[in-house]
Amino acid sequence: MKKRLPASRVYIKDIIDGYYVKSEGDFEPNYLITKDARKVYRVKVVATVVREPVISDDETYGKLQIDDGTGTIWVLGFRDDTRFIRLVKKGDLVQIIGKVAEWRDDKQILVEGISKVNPNMWILHRFETLKEKVEHAKKAQIAFEIYDKYGITAKAKVIAKNKGVSEDLLLTIDELYTIMLEHRNLEEELFEEEVPEVEEKTEENPELEKAKKAVLDLLKEKQKALSHKFIIKKLSKEFDEELIEEAITQLLAEGEIYEPEIGYYEPL
Repeated sequence: MKKRLPASRVYIKDIIDGYYVKSEGDFEPNYLITKDARKVYRVKVVATVVREPVISDDETYGKLQIDDGTGTIWVLGFRDDTRFIRLVKKGDLVQIIGKVAEWRDDKQILVEGISKVNPNMWILHRFETLKEKVEHAKKAQIAFEIYDKYGITAKAKVIAKNKGVSEDLLLTIDELYTIMLEHRNLEEELFEEEVPEVEEKTEENPELEKAKKAVLDLLKEKQKALSHKFIIKKLSKEFDEELIEEAITQLLAEGEIYEPEIGYYEPL
């Protein structure tokens, strides 16, 4: 029986910004290389479910979206794994273990396990993730210096071994540089193509502007952090829930409000 590869604690941003690598061999696992040269086969993430889970009519496919404060990502379950999607609902704080996948350049997590957790687990996850990143960064810095000077040579491997750096890390850095170079060349090719300029026309939505003002006025009036649930309830007589959520999202993006903790908002 093939040994299951360990799951690495990561932030969602690490997944989104990383490079997905599809293995050439049929039995070799796919993986992600993060920008700090970590090779990740399986991930462990603690985040909040921000969209209500959805299961297909034939129950062979399910998905939910999570946010950990560094980014959002879709979590998918197929066939028997749809049972994990059923375990949670929007607003739950969850720990998810799964494999990274990519579909049309969008990263996803294929769920292998999911459980509801309390806020203390979120704090612990943040701490453990940061700890692992710092420990890796120390070795990665040495490895990058060796690679930049000697490349992948016998001498580089000997120096790395003497400094406590694995050969695998050197090989991962080499692979990372190769991928980054390929991406840069592709971007340059796309940039060189003649693309007709299209003047963007943004139409203001009066109702959305009213909803944004109402949210902002409510936060300023209370002069304290208000929960997402409270804001929706307070303004639901005037606006649809979707419109209120869009207003909150835009206010966050515009820097008018911020989120001191998950699901609570204050004006800046």
